[in-house]
Amino acid sequence: MNNVYLKKIPQFGFATIKSSLQQFVQHSYQFQFTSIFWCLSGEALFTIDGQKHRFTQGQIIICPRGSKILLFDITSDFSARLLGLSKHIWLAARSSFTPEAMQEIIRTPYNGKDSELEKEFVSNIFRQIDLMEIMVTNEPENVEYCRQNIILSVNALLLYIQKIKNLNIHQTKEIITESKDKLFHEFRNLLTQKFREERSVQYYADKMNISTRHLNTICQRTSGQNAKEIIDQYTIIELQVVLLYTHKSFQELVNEFHFPDQSYLNRYFKRHTGYSLSEFRSSGVMVD
Repeated sequence: MNNVYLKKIPQFGFATIKSSLQQFVQHSYQFQFTSIFWCLSGEALFTIDGQKHRFTQGQIIICPRGSKILLFDITSDFSARLLGLSKHIWLAARSSFTPEAMQEIIRTPYNGKDSELEKEFVSNIFRQIDLMEIMVTNEPENVEYCRQNIILSVNALLLYIQKIKNLNIHQTKEIITESKDKLFHEFRNLLTQKFREERSVQYYADKMNISTRHLNTICQRTSGQNAKEIIDQYTIIELQVVLLYTHKSFQELVNEFHFPDQSYLNRYFKRHTGYSLSEFRSSGVMVD
């Protein structure tokens, strides 16, 4: 991955680049930042966290931070736009979407109607992003203004993808062929539905009719994390979204996420972030 591109993300909160993705061919790469891809030309065959996809012109795909990508093959004319986002910008942009909605949106290539109007809509979003990158590079004092515009642009892109899904417009999703990849996909789907009520590895293993050891092996092989780490990471991210972008009380969080009491929730949150609930909400600091 281009070093200049990677350095801009923690500095400004976002960065964009045009790439042929040659560096990913036959090499596994784990994303340090949430990344949005827009295919400009050509075609690519790849996996994201073990799930196979075919990526063609006009399609958009979102890869969350920590996802692993492996390109098997790309055509000679393949080209894509990449947009990398810091955790703060990504969570702000997706704050109006439920976890269930986001699970449906990420990791699957989407292609809108084959119309000039929809192509121009997506093009305009990326033009706005380009302008913000030029501005923040030349006028660093405008970084917060540019970040807010990027949040709005990414939110518009997510709404666009959600519209495509809701209207059942063409989606491409190839069948997962390896049983371990199927099981990991099953675990992630189950986690999305049940993470508010259940955070034990044993629960998910039992629901999938496998041992906890087998589930941990699958998770470690596919994502580099064990099942408990994935469960806790997912829960903490959603807690951060609620704390920063809603006015829900701590007791409402206890009830919504089925913690025993506020003291337990506070200890859980601080163990994973270093902040108490009140410290995090007042500081507005995103914890990686």
